[in-house]
Amino acid sequence: MKKILFFIAALLVCTGAWAQDITGNWVGTLAIQGISLKLVFHIEKTSDGYSATMDSPDQGGFGLPTSRVAFDGNRLELSAGQLGLSYSGTLANDSINGIFRQGGLQLPLVLKRSEQDASPTMNRPQNPHPPFPYDVKDVTFRNNDAGVTLAGTLTLPKGQGPFPAVVLIAGSGPNDRDETIFGHKPFLVLADHLTRHGFAVLRYDKRGIGASTGDYAHALTFDFAQDAAAAVRFLRERKDIDRGKVALIGHSEGGVIAPMVAAQDDAIKAIVLMAGTGVKGIEVILYQNEVSMTQQNLKTEDIEKLQRSNREIFESLSRRPDALPDTTVLRSQLIRLWEGLPPQSKQGTDKDKFIRSNLKGFLSPWYRHFLALNPSDYLLKVKCPVLALNGENDRQVSAAQNLQGIATALQKGGNKHVTVRSYPRLNHLFQESQTGYVDEYARIEQTLSPQVLEDITNWIRTQNN
Repeated sequence: MKKILFFIAALLVCTGAWAQDITGNWVGTLAIQGISLKLVFHIEKTSDGYSATMDSPDQGGFGLPTSRVAFDGNRLELSAGQLGLSYSGTLANDSINGIFRQGGLQLPLVLKRSEQDASPTMNRPQNPHPPFPYDVKDVTFRNNDAGVTLAGTLTLPKGQGPFPAVVLIAGSGPNDRDETIFGHKPFLVLADHLTRHGFAVLRYDKRGIGASTGDYAHALTFDFAQDAAAAVRFLRERKDIDRGKVALIGHSEGGVIAPMVAAQDDAIKAIVLMAGTGVKGIEVILYQNEVSMTQQNLKTEDIEKLQRSNREIFESLSRRPDALPDTTVLRSQLIRLWEGLPPQSKQGTDKDKFIRSNLKGFLSPWYRHFLALNPSDYLLKVKCPVLALNGENDRQVSAAQNLQGIATALQKGGNKHVTVRSYPRLNHLFQESQTGYVDEYARIEQTLSPQVLEDITNWIRTQNN
């Protein structure tokens, strides 16, 4: 899942002399391709200069450290190096006029003094808090083939067991065991609900994230599937787990990984696909691009033209996902794509930055393999019961397109135990939403629809009876 900003930390270093007072709270709004994004900087005086933290309230990011703050006379230079962003501007009275930079973007940003003080606390009413009516254990397990140790949390109902169990498999991105995003912890909420209803639940940090070892940056979807299979083996080795009743729940990319595991393991009891994909990766990314362009109010003919260019690039990348692309050819394709962009899509960047930014993404092995990935190859081999869920407000994985793809592949493979459910108004995170766009996620207090929680729990219980 794409995030424009955030999550990394560093201590602050600052230098310079000053003539005006820069300390205080500064608020501004970025305009990014039709989206308004509020930013808040909290600048304080220290013994050797200044320090600052940053908030992105619309994205649920608060108290994010910067790595450098310099103020000399009336000139402010501020950066968060590991986030790849910087801001430079000139102070005049109670305004700072400057430029915000991140990746290939350069956007004007005017900051105004504000009385806003400490970062607000996000309200996440579904997050459970101890004491819990079940046992919570920190656990580790090995993927010996990859030499990786995964760290996670196992929640167990009170009693002797053995208990039916569920493995939670996160979506794309550097997800922790709770699948934390914008202050929401969907897997914490889901694990809590399931365990209160009699299921043992294992959730874990992805390789290279949190307390898990391994190399996240170079891992492919197939590698994450190996880790999920290792989680299943770990549970089956425990005396308090019913080894014949281990189910999988995968969200987003996890909804592709679950069929990969089940296709190789006939003993999997059942799988739940939450916003899983049923079409090739190319189609998923094209859908996301179309959503983005529609949100920018591009003309239909411009969208169609750009999508043809995108498809050409994606298909060339997916033909040989293991091979490094010819950067000369790819650069030429990106130049043609740039030349076909309407003016509003070029806002805040230039041709060189656009090409450089896209080249970096296209050269990623994970990205090339995802474009080539066809979930049907695995769904055809899944014989256990399957529950496929999606929200009709999902702007990342099309409900109609992918639920149809999942159902068709399973039925073609002879699976007669398929349940498909589509939920009006639910977004990619299964929150009740208005628009479904990513910039709305953080503003919604609900983490997971109660109806979805009940439907998943009841369905898995039925499979175990």
